[in-house]
Amino acid sequence: MAKQVVGRPKRQKKSDRLLHSGQTQNQIMCDFALAPLDRLAIEMDRKWGIDVLPELVSVEMAQKYGSAMAKLNDAIMTEDPAVVAARAEVCIRGLKAMDKAAEEAGRSRAPMDLWEVEVDGEVYGVMKDGRSWQEIKDKRPELKLVTLREVAVALDFYGKHAIGIMTEEVRKHFEKAEIIGHKVNDSIEDEIPW
Repeated sequence: MAKQVVGRPKRQKKSDRLLHSGQTQNQIMCDFALAPLDRLAIEMDRKWGIDVLPELVSVEMAQKYGSAMAKLNDAIMTEDPAVVAARAEVCIRGLKAMDKAAEEAGRSRAPMDLWEVEVDGEVYGVMKDGRSWQEIKDKRPELKLVTLREVAVALDFYGKHAIGIMTEEVRKHFEKAEIIGHKVNDSIEDEIPW
């Protein structure tokens, strides 16, 4: 039985006997029927940002595309290559129609806002919207990219653990201090370990 796909189905390369041994001919044919859709979806993600295109068109058009994707997911479950191929073609037409509508409406791709911060020789690129990471990485391959959400998660973790707790204590006593780094010293002889 085929696995239910959530969201956009992606090729699994089921013809690869090492990674997907035991696949039936129909499963392999269905997988290859998804290849052109997968390629176009990747192109649209590069052009507009990851999963951004449905946000740039009318509700009706996005809903029609959602319906086509749901029907494609159902078709994958049947393992019928002809049905999967037909449904994949509908989704390809849907992507092309949304791309055209977004262009005609003068829509913009996902924001490429980026803040750069250097820490100990490593330059981080903090992205406002991670859906543009591919384009940003193409233009700035030297940056270590993180999203604003990842920064918030790291700060939350940091604040709940030893160094973060110590940092907050320092800030209580030195309100205008800016933490520029931490030095971990395992020596017990130091009165102040930072």
